[in-house]
Amino acid sequence: MERFFGKITDKGAVIDRDFNHLKVKRIEEDELIELIDESSFTPYLGRVIKITKRFAEVEILKKLPKNVPRVYIRLYQCVPVRVSTFDEIVESVSQTGVSEIVPVISKRSYNKISVVRDKLERWQRVALENMKQCGRHEPLKVLPPIVLKDVKPFEDGLNLFPFEKESNKLLAEEILKHRNLKKVALIVGPEGGFDEEESKLLEEKDFKPVSLGNFILKAETAATVATFTAYHLLLQNEL
Repeated sequence: MERFFGKITDKGAVIDRDFNHLKVKRIEEDELIELIDESSFTPYLGRVIKITKRFAEVEILKKLPKNVPRVYIRLYQCVPVRVSTFDEIVESVSQTGVSEIVPVISKRSYNKISVVRDKLERWQRVALENMKQCGRHEPLKVLPPIVLKDVKPFEDGLNLFPFEKESNKLLAEEILKHRNLKKVALIVGPEGGFDEEESKLLEEKDFKPVSLGNFILKAETAATVATFTAYHLLLQNEL
């Protein structure tokens, strides 16, 4: 079933901001859709009752259960030198269950923090659009950028950073040691990874180095692998 953002009214709902998407999907009158309230992100089952040139009217049939992340993952993501790659990272980690993403400036990352700040609105829009695609009803939060020395560990969770020079501790093994864990902070480095000084800084901040395997991953691949692994192992810990 197709999903669209809409505004709830006293008489039902209206799709206007997302109307072009509805037209692209060739939705017709009397068709059932999932409508997501723009203000609360509450999902509803709706039936399209009228399509005009500028908007569609929807009859609300019932409220649907919200599908939200069941555990909490904060991703500190060093900004790739090709900044547009951050769009791809936002898309993928929306799907892997991340709750927050924080752009980070490190030695080998893109380092113009003012440019990164200007991208925040775009990345939040990417997160909203991807929210519809993956069927979640709580958007990924894109927080303001920080420098690496300002990252903050969870006091009541696990704090990890994938590091190519770590070969003994796998990310999965570290998470499975903590049976009641519900929160993880992950720091994923840029192309070229972290240098020794940066890794020492992170360890002093209570972040543990972990391995993602015996191959070197691109930043966007590492973000997807690390967050997917963490999310599903945290769910497994609930069982």
